[in-house]
Amino acid sequence: MQNSSLLASETTIAVIGAGRLGGVLARALRAVGFSVLGPLSRDQSMPSADIALLCVPDAAIPAVAFVARPHVRWVGHVSGATSLDDVDFSIHPLQTFTGSETPAVFDGIGAAIAGRTEEALAVADQLARALGARPFAVDDDHRATYHAAASFASNFVLTVLDAAEQLAGTVGVDRAHLGPLVRQTVDNWEASGAASALTGPIARGDEATVARQRAASGDYADLFDALADATRALAAKGEQA
Repeated sequence: MQNSSLLASETTIAVIGAGRLGGVLARALRAVGFSVLGPLSRDQSMPSADIALLCVPDAAIPAVAFVARPHVRWVGHVSGATSLDDVDFSIHPLQTFTGSETPAVFDGIGAAIAGRTEEALAVADQLARALGARPFAVDDDHRATYHAAASFASNFVLTVLDAAEQLAGTVGVDRAHLGPLVRQTVDNWEASGAASALTGPIARGDEATVARQRAASGDYADLFDALADATRALAAKGEQA
């Protein structure tokens, strides 16, 4: 099978893993013309296919890849943090998924790709582009850093937003009231970076207000302290720019 044939409808892709991403990927790959098997649970028999795309927990990748290997030409995973030790390539969509998304969810998003060979990297690149994503290469040496950045941009943001929601709820302010503030903040950050987008008492040097906020933060005082220290550093960076 030549690399160019990957975009052909006869290419068969077995999606292994019936979780959130597995289901979305299977629908999306089918929608752009691939012959898709699954999503299959990892304890099902492995069918013959051109590609096995593993959407399983990171710890399960070695065992599932071992089972899939005799039945396919290419084995890939969708983990952002796991090396290529047991697979040929990886493709990590830089997006958060609930499992209910339409195939259009991949349009225009970034996708980290890697391959053990140039040919394997081409497989990952073509799959990403077929989905409508914008691929960029991340090698094994930088995988943990990349994935940490993704966690800061998504998982840790939710931790902070939950703290905001809980504090706001104690004074009768709903999550819906905070939403526009969050969206505008993200828009400003995307347009000009964090230092330029930063507003509020720390950016103004109003430590008296910061102290009142800290006193009112209750169970979130430790988180407040850590974030306030980091935000002071960010504000200083903005002043130096």
